[in-house]
Amino acid sequence: MKQLIVIGAGQGGLSAAIYAKLKGWDVLVLEGREQSGGKAGGIVQGDYLLDPGPSIIILPRLYEAVFAAAGRKMSDYLVFDKLPTISRIYFEGSPPLDLPGTREECLRTLKEIAPQDYRGIQDLLRKLGSVAPLVDKTVFSRPYLTSKDMLDPGLLQFGLRFNPLRNYRQMVDRWVTSPLLRAFFYGFPSYGGQTWNSKAPGAFLIPYYMIEDGVYFPRGGVRAIPAAFEKLAKELGVEFRYNSKVNEVLGNESKATGVRLTTGEVISAHAVVSNADKLSLLTPRDGDPGWEPSFSYFTCHWGISKTIQGLDHHVLVIPKNFETGFEELYDKRTFPTNPIVYLNAVGALDPLAQPPGKTLLFSVVTAPAEVKGIHWEESKWNYVKSVKSELRSAGIEWCEDDEEFQRIQTPSTFAQRDGNYRGSLYGPDEPHRLMGLFPLGNRDAKWDNLTFCGGSVQPGAGLPMVTLSGKFAVDLLSTR
Repeated sequence: MKQLIVIGAGQGGLSAAIYAKLKGWDVLVLEGREQSGGKAGGIVQGDYLLDPGPSIIILPRLYEAVFAAAGRKMSDYLVFDKLPTISRIYFEGSPPLDLPGTREECLRTLKEIAPQDYRGIQDLLRKLGSVAPLVDKTVFSRPYLTSKDMLDPGLLQFGLRFNPLRNYRQMVDRWVTSPLLRAFFYGFPSYGGQTWNSKAPGAFLIPYYMIEDGVYFPRGGVRAIPAAFEKLAKELGVEFRYNSKVNEVLGNESKATGVRLTTGEVISAHAVVSNADKLSLLTPRDGDPGWEPSFSYFTCHWGISKTIQGLDHHVLVIPKNFETGFEELYDKRTFPTNPIVYLNAVGALDPLAQPPGKTLLFSVVTAPAEVKGIHWEESKWNYVKSVKSELRSAGIEWCEDDEEFQRIQTPSTFAQRDGNYRGSLYGPDEPHRLMGLFPLGNRDAKWDNLTFCGGSVQPGAGLPMVTLSGKFAVDLLSTR
């Protein structure tokens, strides 16, 4: 049996390990930490249990497909509950708005708050509904590695449904005029490392799936997702070695031959799948390309010794001058003066996450990665103040004496701790992507038995996409 090494037990690596085992590989997963899960792995902080990464969960069918491939029922490992609201939105100067979690109720609410945009929203959803099956057959089915691949008929059909002369912001402005709805839509390109200046109709798919299919929460917290995948992988016979950090991939002129750990140990293999960031992993071999990074996140966790009112599971706090914030982020690559703040409050759905009578909060602000002009270690305290100020504007506040802990993650955290290229969660900026659109390819240009999964390669970031990337990485090995 051929030996496959999977570098990293994040969600992409776990998915790859399962698919590889099902295809007959002898799989060894090398994980640098003491547990699986990567950025989605749980963290214990005193009496609190933190989910430090992804929190908006959509498309549970993409996880289910992995269990089905193994002949298992996902419900025996992992259960998702659909949330009654997509998000509670605080738009500065307006009362809070709950966006319902079902399509009919959501559209009814949108008609009430922005009747002038109701027809535009319906038109947009109809258009997206016509292209969603094409996405399943293209972007969700295979990676695109060359410009020739972009001639895929399904992909061309998807692109031609939208005006190629309009960028994302122009498309949004064509469909909606409400400031609240524009603020809601403007942020989605950043989820893929793009901007509102991008020719990025695919960015509409995230809100489309949220409205059409809903937003979910896994019982046991987001950390339950990689835990379920790890359990399945071990049942299938995948071997895991923890506290085993890979320093570099080894190879000859034509093939990868194994890996070297930071301890100096060399482990041979017939093929390698890396869940580690592609550019960072290849730097020892190829050198740093010096590419500009795309976006990242600035996050804060707070454990608060009292109950905070006015919260829902997902909360979006939007300042009135949100357009200035997007100009600062997208056009100037600076931290927004008045950022849009996403706030995750898990207590009602994840009772193990916080002690009774206390509150666990997780705030996320989309931010530049490690770029000129931002010194994250020096500036992070000012950014924390900015985030708290925006939360106070929505009536979400507490005294510092009530804070039992504060945990901050910056792009530098992701660079140093997780090995993300210059702190970006999405890989390099648009000029270094296929046609300016697609993330990095899943196969190495030099060694065709080295492939990649994770958020910096196709089909992109977010737990569902990262799960698919594991399959892509293994499928590419199977075709060579």
